[in-house]
Amino acid sequence: MNKTIFKILISFIASAVVISLILLSINFLAFAITASDTSNLNQKSPVTVLGEVAKHLNKTDSGFAFGEEYSLSENLWAILIDESGNVIWQEHKPADIPEHYTINDVASMTKWFLNDYPVYVRTLDDGLLVLGYPKNTVGKYQMEYSMEWFSSLPTRLIAVLLFNAVLATVLALCFGLILYRRLKELVTGIRTLKQEEPTNLKEKGIFKELAKSVNETSVAIGRKNALLKQQDDARANWIAGISHDIRTPLSIIMGYSEELSGSLKDENKQKKAEIIMSQSLKIKTLVEDLNLISSLEYDMQPAKKKQIKICSLLREAVSEILNEAMDEKVNIELDLTFEKAAVVGDERLLKRAVFNLIHNAVCHNKSPCTIQIIQKKEESMCVISIRDNGAGVDPKVLEQIGTIPKSAHGLGLPMAYKIIQVHGGVFNAYNDGGFCVEMKLPLAQ
Repeated sequence: MNKTIFKILISFIASAVVISLILLSINFLAFAITASDTSNLNQKSPVTVLGEVAKHLNKTDSGFAFGEEYSLSENLWAILIDESGNVIWQEHKPADIPEHYTINDVASMTKWFLNDYPVYVRTLDDGLLVLGYPKNTVGKYQMEYSMEWFSSLPTRLIAVLLFNAVLATVLALCFGLILYRRLKELVTGIRTLKQEEPTNLKEKGIFKELAKSVNETSVAIGRKNALLKQQDDARANWIAGISHDIRTPLSIIMGYSEELSGSLKDENKQKKAEIIMSQSLKIKTLVEDLNLISSLEYDMQPAKKKQIKICSLLREAVSEILNEAMDEKVNIELDLTFEKAAVVGDERLLKRAVFNLIHNAVCHNKSPCTIQIIQKKEESMCVISIRDNGAGVDPKVLEQIGTIPKSAHGLGLPMAYKIIQVHGGVFNAYNDGGFCVEMKLPLAQ
């Protein structure tokens, strides 16, 4: 996520630099357009017009005149001054233009104006040719630059370009860092939101609305979690209360049934008492399972941890199953290859997980049923594989293996899954010629 934010920052800086350079180029172009004279007055430059006048001005016996193919624009005027300062030829000359000029007059008008007319001059063999423009049509300003200025102009232009790029980068970096911090806060807030933990972002700047939405979502999630916790606490308390209420009458039933089974001489009645005792034990186990699954549902950690010999635990679980299924044909094959395997955990919980899986294989498959239990070592894990040759398990049950069912039916598999999970293990269940479960538990160090 931080890498993504960093990419956004770099993209922002690069974009800012490129945009800055484009704007600089546009500014140069705009300056050039602004500096250029787009007036219709000067469709030809004064130098060009002076050249045309000099080219077409012909000397005749009676004086000077234009050739038939050329005429001067009516808004322009021209005069020719000889060496004595007298006007010896004129075209469209205004009335306020003198007929004679001193050397000072000539020196002044060659630079600027003549009677407020902008003028341009060119020397000919016959005198000084003067081209005049209408008043208030041309501005003249003296601008002088050293040759060093011209020679260093390319270097200075490059320097301006580089300075603009550096300045754009610095500014983009400053604004980008602000953007980066705000984005990082938002990303952190969203990550916290994902974990359903409370978050409170500062609601300001360009991400104000987004931060407000994240805060409102956090409040909504907190409110929802609080309601769920109330419901879960109520359910857990209800289960605990029901379990407690059942234990007392159940203990009485079990006590009396055990007493009756030992004192009755009638074999039929004694057998009924033993059935009552057996079913009472099942109810007791079911109540214990309900309490256990209630605690595992909230990922409560095993309370009584110790080092457990896995092979001994498996043998005990198998013995209990065989004793319980005396009238059923059950074939259990044990293959314990790593006798020294030991894990750290709650022995009662782990035994319950193994017992549930074997018991399910016995109860949910037709006799005879073959159950294969393999225990081995893989690196730092103890692997326990339990498989049967039965009908397998409904794929929908496997998809929801980590979900506690709403009823007491089908608790065995989810309970085993939860127990292995809270012991830091891995639980894989699948169908392959029957139902197969592979459990991996970390070996004790």
